[in-house]
Amino acid sequence: MKRNTFNLKNLVIAIFLSFAFDLSAQTAEDDMAMMESMFMASVESGQMVQVGQACVDKMNNKGWQEISTNSKGEKQYYIVGVGTVSAPLQSSAFADSVQNASTKALLDAKTKFSALLNQEIISEILVDAKSQYTEGKPPDLLQNPDQISQGKEYDDLSYLDKMKILVNQQLDKLIDDETKESFNEGVANDNKKAEELTKRLEDILNQEQMTDVIKTKTSADVRGMIVKYGHFSSNVEDGKRPEVCIVTKWSPGLLRMADAVATNDFKVLKNGKKKSPLKDQIPVNAVSEKDFKGYMKLLGSFGTFLMRDENGDLNVVSFAVEGMKSNTPQSEMNARSQAIIKANRQIIQFLNESVELNTKTSTTEALTEYKDGLQDYYFEENHESRQAASAQANISGIQTLATYKGMHFLNQKPLVGAVTYYNPSAAEGAQNAIQVLSSAPQKTSSNNEGEAVTIDPNAMEKSVEIDTGAGYDDDEDEDF
Repeated sequence: MKRNTFNLKNLVIAIFLSFAFDLSAQTAEDDMAMMESMFMASVESGQMVQVGQACVDKMNNKGWQEISTNSKGEKQYYIVGVGTVSAPLQSSAFADSVQNASTKALLDAKTKFSALLNQEIISEILVDAKSQYTEGKPPDLLQNPDQISQGKEYDDLSYLDKMKILVNQQLDKLIDDETKESFNEGVANDNKKAEELTKRLEDILNQEQMTDVIKTKTSADVRGMIVKYGHFSSNVEDGKRPEVCIVTKWSPGLLRMADAVATNDFKVLKNGKKKSPLKDQIPVNAVSEKDFKGYMKLLGSFGTFLMRDENGDLNVVSFAVEGMKSNTPQSEMNARSQAIIKANRQIIQFLNESVELNTKTSTTEALTEYKDGLQDYYFEENHESRQAASAQANISGIQTLATYKGMHFLNQKPLVGAVTYYNPSAAEGAQNAIQVLSSAPQKTSSNNEGEAVTIDPNAMEKSVEIDTGAGYDDDEDEDF
């Protein structure tokens, strides 16, 4: 009989445990289903789209890795840089701010590359824990009778003490009652706050505070970094600021090309793989040809690209835009001039740019437990970041491939774009022209008076006619 009772108890326990397990499993499945629903809703709404997502997707689709080895056995780097647009959408300087965002994106990529190569990190962590507990009445302190001070009567005071009393008495007569009352009120308020703070401190049972400070510093001279892909995105409905992201690339081969441009080593830059002319690959005539897709491609082109042309020359092509502040010819001319200057500046940045990044992140976290069982949590975080860059170079052979006037579709404000490029054949011709112009003037007239002057066209250097072009797509077959 006892055995049957025991078996019955075991059966009841087994059924209860099975039911509890099934209930727990069902609850876990419901929780997972709810979390999956929240995840899908967040993804579809765009809440999980990170800054520079378009460039991250481009990296994934192309199979580009941040660090990889190319076919020549050399390390190559792909870095994503992001810059946000600061100007309001309806500002006439919106196009300028987009250009500035591309500049910030390039600086972001270069400082990330610099940090990847070398970075100094300083970490300071401080954890301060305090605990206090009291019980009962504190005892009276035993003191030495000699240490107990006694007051003095007026006749026993020194002349200095009596002088202090006299000065205070006269000052009291000079100060009006309103000033005294105001002063007393201020002191009373301060004393009240101090008493409240003292009381709260007395009520604290345990407190832990952590302070975490991280400082980073990186700097490098970056030569030969180009843009492989650029993207501009803006969605007014999602409440995010418009942004420009770029995918940059650096490799020893690109470094050699940048150094060849800087040192006028034309043999390295010429006689490469021949491709089509620049104007056949870059839609610089999109406006006149009413090519909408080509115009959008121009608006999405940022930074510098390396492109071979039909002569096999390696060109450094740069894109920039500038907003027109009014619809006047003068404003258009000024915008064109600034766009060309900014495009040329980017070519200089390709040759060499010194970048530096300093950051400081300070985090404070505190948990306070009071004697009544209540708890207070406090968190504070401060971040400081400073990026700096400088570039300077003398270069010949920079030309303007094309300029165009258009508008930005987000605000219908006019803008001017410029596409400039460095060409080694043009640079070589410019160097020859500089030598000719720097030489002493030569006599070209005959000794015989009245004789006709004939100039031999072969005596001067032949002018270089350049019709360059190359696509700025993702050509991985780089012959340099």
